[in-house]
Amino acid sequence: MSSIPKRDLGVVIGRFGPETLGHTLLFDTSLSLCRRTFIIVGSAQERGTLRNPFPVETRIKLIRETYPEESESSLAIGGLNDMTNELDINVDWGRYLKSNVENKYNKFASLMVYGNDEFRSKWFAPEDLKGTDEYIIARSTLPISATMVRGYLTINDERNWQQCSHELIHYLYKELRDELMSVPVYKEIYDQIRRSKVMDLDTFMKVYRRYEAEDRKKKLSQIN
Repeated sequence: MSSIPKRDLGVVIGRFGPETLGHTLLFDTSLSLCRRTFIIVGSAQERGTLRNPFPVETRIKLIRETYPEESESSLAIGGLNDMTNELDINVDWGRYLKSNVENKYNKFASLMVYGNDEFRSKWFAPEDLKGTDEYIIARSTLPISATMVRGYLTINDERNWQQCSHELIHYLYKELRDELMSVPVYKEIYDQIRRSKVMDLDTFMKVYRRYEAEDRKKKLSQIN
């Protein structure tokens, strides 16, 4: 990456709920390739929900704690509300995102950095990305998801959580777990896992996916 001339402005967007080492790989990439980086925390209006249990303030705090030596001028972090919900992804969303960046910097990103989620290609019309390069990092490079991290927090597996999270936020484990377990749906999930008497990530994922399917159905109905 060091052989590539630095761009002016890199943009990374995601929900980051909570930050994982996969996310920090995206951030590190933008910081190394661009003079300035803007991290946009999506679904900023959400808190206490299945997919977004942590408020935007907590999500931003974790990122800032990971980069204590970066100034606001080199690394800015801001929240962005959904248009409807996180599944409402289309070119209008891309223009909404673009407008948010332009309002802050009077220009759009020189470089967009993101993982290779299938829906990313639906964010922008081709004309909206003129002058903007894309840097895509395969999820297989570091196969860690925020769902996994929430799972480790739920089952109180600090050791595995640490393996998925930046060392500079390890001291926040108890605070994060307490915050997560104050969310009713995660209390329900934990109780179901506890009753199963198998307190591991696979059990969490089985229970979580049932809730997620219902959550997805509800959100799609709001869009349609």
